Amino acid sequence: MIMLMVLAGCLSSVEMKNDNLYEKVMVDEQWQNDSHQFWNVNPSSQANITVFTFNQTGDVNITVNLTGFFHEPPLWGQGFVNYSIMYNNETVFSYETNSSDNLYLTHNITNVSNNITIEVKASGSDNPADNKPGDFYISQTNIRMWN
Repeated sequence: MIMLMVLAGCLSSVEMKNDNLYEKVMVDEQWQNDSHQFWNVNPSSQANITVFTFNQTGDVNITVNLTGFFHEPPLWGQGFVNYSIMYNNETVFSYETNSSDNLYLTHNITNVSNNITIEVKASGSDNPADNKPGDFYISQTNIRMWN
C-alpha cells in the first residue's frame, strides 16, 4: 500500500510539470470596429477590408459582435451584411444576415503565420415614411494570437 502511495505522488508531480510545459500565452491582441448606416431612400452598398498582420506564428481566436437592422422595403430587396475572414487567399469563415439582431460569432485558425483579412460588405436603404432608423450594421472584431 505504501508503494502505491509513493508512486501516485510521483505521477501527479510529473503531470503538473507536463501541463505547465504546454500552457499557451497570448502574444498579440488586435481590435477593429466597422459600422455604417444607410440614410438614402434608394439602396446602396458599402464595403471595408481590414488586414491584420502578425510578427510571429501561433493559433488565432477571432470573436465578432455583429449587430444589424435591415427593414423590408416595398420596392426592392431587403438589405444585408456579409462578414468574411480570409487566410492564405481562402475564405475560412463567412456569415451573412439580413436579420435585425445582435450576434456573437467565434472562429479559430491554427498555426497562423501570415496576414488575416476581414471583409465586411453591406447593402441597405432608409424609409423616411416610417419611424425606424435607416438600415445599419456594427461589427466589433477582437483577434488574439496564442503561442
